[in-house]
Amino acid sequence: MIRERDVVNHLEGVTLTRLRLWVKRGWVMPTETEEGCHFREIDMARLELIRQLKMDLAVNNEAIPIVLSLIDQIHGLRYELKSLAQAVEAQHEDIQHAILNTHRKVSESID
Repeated sequence: MIRERDVVNHLEGVTLTRLRLWVKRGWVMPTETEEGCHFREIDMARLELIRQLKMDLAVNNEAIPIVLSLIDQIHGLRYELKSLAQAVEAQHEDIQHAILNTHRKVSESID
């Protein structure tokens, strides 16, 4: 777990006030302990993204939650696709081929 001060030291241009504001807005959700907020590696990646959006790309405060929500959805979909692919791989070869053929037909009908 990474402490607030370490986050601020690691992320260029991020102050303790700014970090706490981002937490207050719910853009990142650290673990809270008696010693303060602690951030995981995934939180650090999210904070770096927020930093880039705000400071490098000048994305406004109203758009940040939308961008974060879309990214969260993408990550959720990637997880679902990965688990679905693993379920398909666990099936007999005949079933795998049937699924792939059906997928191809569905994809062609959508295009």
